[in-house]
Amino acid sequence: MFRRPVLQVLRQFVRHESEVASSLVLERSLNRVQLLGRVGQDPVMRQVEGKNPVTIFSLATNEMWKSGDNEAYQMGDVSQKTTWHRISVFRPGLRDVAYQYVKKGSRIYVEGKVDYGEYTDKNNVRRQATTIIAGKKCVTTAIPPPRPLL
Repeated sequence: MFRRPVLQVLRQFVRHESEVASSLVLERSLNRVQLLGRVGQDPVMRQVEGKNPVTIFSLATNEMWKSGDNEAYQMGDVSQKTTWHRISVFRPGLRDVAYQYVKKGSRIYVEGKVDYGEYTDKNNVRRQATTIIAGKKCVTTAIPPPRPLL
């Protein structure tokens, strides 16, 4: 008696769900950053209770360009902009290696993703923070920082 109407309702529900599922498009997206620069401070390892530890350090990247129409690079013709990035390393093996071997002034290559977050500071003010979450690659070299030009 009720079997037939129940089956019809179930079929309509299943058909509707399958139409919705088939209309969903699972797009691929990409969030990737590659940085090559100098470490601004020795890494610190932090751990919030109940969460995994993280190694954090700052990385400076420089952008240089020639100003003016002069073809020859003269001291006054080159401009430079330094951008600072906050690097966070969560991967257990990479985190420990970065903490142990990365030092201030080291030249380092980092692959990761950009993360935008919010936190509340000591004064109860909401702040926004941009962090680079290091992925599988965080390679340092033993190249010392360049000497200043005289």
